[in-house]
Amino acid sequence: MKNNDIQNFIPDKYHLGLPPILMIAIGSVIFFTAFFGCCGAMKDNTCMLTTFAIILLTLLIVQVAIGAYAFLIIGETQDLRLSVRQVVEKSYNQYNETQIAKEEFDFLQAFLKCCGVDGPRDWKWQNESVPISCCASQTNNCGIKSTDCFRKGCAESSYVWFKNGLDLLGILAVAVASIEIVGAIFALCLSSSIKNQLRREAYA
Repeated sequence: MKNNDIQNFIPDKYHLGLPPILMIAIGSVIFFTAFFGCCGAMKDNTCMLTTFAIILLTLLIVQVAIGAYAFLIIGETQDLRLSVRQVVEKSYNQYNETQIAKEEFDFLQAFLKCCGVDGPRDWKWQNESVPISCCASQTNNCGIKSTDCFRKGCAESSYVWFKNGLDLLGILAVAVASIEIVGAIFALCLSSSIKNQLRREAYA
């Protein structure tokens, strides 16, 4: 199991895997778009500077949309908590049905250092024993009452993990958008300054 398998526990209706991909794509576009800004500034090319500003402003709209989407989901706290809980419960209920479900839930418990849906007591039907993934020591001697058994439930731990990720995503979107605004303004100001300089030289 890999760290990105945590995405299996993201409620489908939130499409939380898309915003990070868009952020990476936007970062790549900005990296290549910087060519227009650098060359335009060095060669006093108003066309390249304007193109750079337009692209930044277009990306700004996408950034604002991503940030608004993240903060919108954060606002739906109860709905998000319930949706995450349903996904975790479904995986827990399928624990002994398929190897994939078992591996996924074991990964969740080890990754978030949690146990069961609401806590170790969820595994009481296993004669007071818990899966190895529930324990910090990762040993078979771990039980519900063991000191190294994780006490937090995976439903709440998953919700907190997703919410923190959304908080960070929203903050990053706003921060990058602010930088794009400054870059676009500087590019347009420089382009205007170059045009004015060329006009003065033409009338001189």
